[in-house]
Amino acid sequence: MFLYNNPLVKGLASLMGYIMEGIYFVFSQMGILNIGLCIIVFTIVIRMFLLPMQVKQQKFSKLNAIMSPEIKAIQEKYKGKKDQETQMKQQAEIKEVYAKYGTSPTGSCLQLLIQMPILFALYAVIRDIPHYVSSVHKSYEKFIYGMNAQQVKEFFGSKSILGKYVNDKLTGHDLVKPKFHNQLENCIAAMTGTNSTGATLKLAHGHKLQDLFDAVHGAATEVIIRLNNFLGLNVGSSPSENIGSFKTASIAIIIAALAIPLLSGVFQFVSVQLTTRMNKNNAAADVPGMGGSMKIMNFIMPIFSIYMCYILPVGIGIYWCIGSLVMMVQQLCINKYLDKKGMDAIIEENRKKAAKKAERKKARKGIYRENVIDAAQNKAKAKDESGMSAAEKEAKLQKAKEAAAKKQGSLAAKANLVSDYNKKNDK
Repeated sequence: MFLYNNPLVKGLASLMGYIMEGIYFVFSQMGILNIGLCIIVFTIVIRMFLLPMQVKQQKFSKLNAIMSPEIKAIQEKYKGKKDQETQMKQQAEIKEVYAKYGTSPTGSCLQLLIQMPILFALYAVIRDIPHYVSSVHKSYEKFIYGMNAQQVKEFFGSKSILGKYVNDKLTGHDLVKPKFHNQLENCIAAMTGTNSTGATLKLAHGHKLQDLFDAVHGAATEVIIRLNNFLGLNVGSSPSENIGSFKTASIAIIIAALAIPLLSGVFQFVSVQLTTRMNKNNAAADVPGMGGSMKIMNFIMPIFSIYMCYILPVGIGIYWCIGSLVMMVQQLCINKYLDKKGMDAIIEENRKKAAKKAERKKARKGIYRENVIDAAQNKAKAKDESGMSAAEKEAKLQKAKEAAAKKQGSLAAKANLVSDYNKKNDK
């Protein structure tokens, strides 16, 4: 609920709503009124918009595969040493590795953080298309407008939908008035199964959407059915509901209902395997216990995908399948592009970008902070293999000289006597 009510997610969802409305308008001008097809095109458009971020993320994965052995060697070098200076020295050496390849430890995380609110907004739009596409909303209004008081009570007569008006004899004509705006939105949400806030509303008295269509006849009903029909399924209902909503479900309906979650699982599995192969040298696989955990997750995620697409509306399943398919194609194309470009060119390009970014950062924040950090790291790096800094070596040498001078009969002691005699005679 919090994620969908977040101002950033809501703002992005509004922008994506305009994209979805534009797609629906183009299809409607062609005489095609189908939400399923709109979701497919919408998913492809958003995935193309996210392509630059995916390129950066995949580029970082390739660089990480090269850097991992070097970083692991540094970590092994300082293994078991927990003092502050050693840790600073380790960080300085790791920083040099990242600088050599023109990237940073947060290179991948930043791309994921940017994508997260976009994906939540995309999900919100698909969950509640009538809220974002005005033409679809008007079609639902016309459908509800034709309902009588008995039908409204039977299918929408619950507190979660009508609130304090649950016992009133409201007709569809009443619900489309401005006074009942919230109740109207809840009625539409009950028909689609979800709404943009992430809440789930259902029809009253345990009714299915097909029951409502059977009870309310007319041109508006035909439009709603046409809008929501995708391969014989209702995009606002889950595959399980689509199978159970028909008293004698046809073989074609059952196959289509099961195909969507199964395809989502297959695409998810192939996508994970593809990513794993591309990043087979990733450091995470070298961490004890992580390799087995990653293999388990590779199988759990597709199963989880199948389950979610079976219980969630078909529209979400369509998005899930098409999104995974487009991502796989993008992964293959990006990988081919990066291989053709070559890692040397990528590293050189990264170095130039990193240098420009560093210059802008210094100009914005000043160089004092950078100098302090570099000085601290250089001090730690100045230690030799014995683990002592130059200052510590000087102090130890001085102590050794003093100890030798105090030892009777030693050359150092005799030298001190001569030095003292010369000083007295010079006075």
